[in-house]
Amino acid sequence: MAVHVWGLVAIIVFYLLIFILGIWAAWKNKKKGKDATSEDVLLAGRNIGVFIGIFTMTATWVDGTLISGVAEGIYTFGLSSLSMPLGYCMAAFFVKKMRKGNNVTMLDPFNRRFGKIMTGFLFLPAFTGDIFWCAATLSSLGTTLTVVVGFDHWIAITLSTAVVLIYTLFGGLYSVSYTDVMQMLFIFVGLWLAIPFAMSNPLMTSLSETTEKWALWQRALAMKSSRLAEMMLYAGAAGFAVCTIPPLLIGMVAVSVDWNATAYDGELPFPTDDLKLIAPLVLQYVCPFVVSLIGLGAISAAVMSSADSILLSSSSMFSNNIYKPARMGKASERELIWTMRVFMTLMAILTTVLAIKITSIFNLAILSSDLVYVILFPQLTSVLYVDGANIYGSIAGYVVGLIIRVLSGEPLLGLQAVLRWPWYEEETDFQPFPYRTTSMLLSLLSILLVSYVTNVAFRAGWLPRRYDVFKGIVWHSGSKSKEPADEQRSFEIGKHLLPGDTKDNIALEMRPRQIVEISEDRHDDAFML
Repeated sequence: MAVHVWGLVAIIVFYLLIFILGIWAAWKNKKKGKDATSEDVLLAGRNIGVFIGIFTMTATWVDGTLISGVAEGIYTFGLSSLSMPLGYCMAAFFVKKMRKGNNVTMLDPFNRRFGKIMTGFLFLPAFTGDIFWCAATLSSLGTTLTVVVGFDHWIAITLSTAVVLIYTLFGGLYSVSYTDVMQMLFIFVGLWLAIPFAMSNPLMTSLSETTEKWALWQRALAMKSSRLAEMMLYAGAAGFAVCTIPPLLIGMVAVSVDWNATAYDGELPFPTDDLKLIAPLVLQYVCPFVVSLIGLGAISAAVMSSADSILLSSSSMFSNNIYKPARMGKASERELIWTMRVFMTLMAILTTVLAIKITSIFNLAILSSDLVYVILFPQLTSVLYVDGANIYGSIAGYVVGLIIRVLSGEPLLGLQAVLRWPWYEEETDFQPFPYRTTSMLLSLLSILLVSYVTNVAFRAGWLPRRYDVFKGIVWHSGSKSKEPADEQRSFEIGKHLLPGDTKDNIALEMRPRQIVEISEDRHDDAFML
């Protein structure tokens, strides 16, 4: 495929601007080595203001997956494909509690409540989701550069990943946030500029005639306060909604345009492998070349603004919630930072390979959200909003959600449906029933039910304390199950305030049995919603 010279020049200039800005941000905010901490790198010293916060949150959500994936989804499935971007807005329900908890990563609440081993298991769906999300995002850029500029697919993806990786490695959230401001401007201007040209093209059929064919945590934790974090999230969600409209319209244009009358000489209707090219094809063949280059800049900006965030997010969870506990608190800040950088590099390589191999951006985007929605969403809801949730409920919810989801099948992974829900179509192995939401709700119910039963069983004395093998029950001083032998073996090693405690109501951590004694004036309920 011939390379378009002006397209190549435009993309080089854009990449240089982003790269220089990212490196400048890293240099501007760099601290002395002995003072810099992993939290400074991951959360920019919790000093992100409202303006940059809104831009970086919106830019993180508005990624290449949104642009290319929604356009592909609208063309293929119709308006039902909007479930993907709308689902991201659910983060608004968690931001206040996450920020007030002084968390560094999304997994910190699990680490405090359920322990490091369970947190390790919960890291897996989060990491899997990030891998698929980042790969889908990079693939969307690769397809666009292939169509508009003439790059080979693998060269475009590899080059983009390298640029993002370098400035994220050295600048952390500082670089990511500053570059997000420029990237968001490119996204907004580039996308909306392409719409009037695409909609007014004489080859377009009226949309009314084709209606039958329609069928993120670090930003919040880095804010200066919980109130600013909420403000940033809601404003970012509004900006996200505005930026969802252009790819939606691009998908509609793709359905309505007479492709036989354009310069497109490929196979029609589009084969499955080419569906991910819908957005760049509209830019290339329906819009003027200059406009298509600006649209290319928008997609490039969207990809880079999200890819850097994903790499930083996963590496922060690994270094803080997996590596640091494994080192038993012996890891230095410098060691944690370099662990994060090594993991980030390995993840970038993995996502690059996956992005080169995938065929559908929209399907990969849905897959990236699947396990996060089915497993992590009920777990996060429970750990933040349910005081009585314990590790036994967490294990039950994890297992139930995973088993039901796997048994429901996944065509993208070649998994045949074993559990066939109502309205199952055997010929196509298609399940119109909302089995993902059902799996999520059953997982949440398992967490609540098992937590309640185990709390009552242990505290009422139905189960001896020695069977609390995971030390997941918060014991009250009046619990019937307290055993004399346990009292003799227990000794106080420290005092810690629990949420809601006062200075006169102290929880004593007892070891080696790790029994937590709580005064009788504290809530004595086994389970509280």
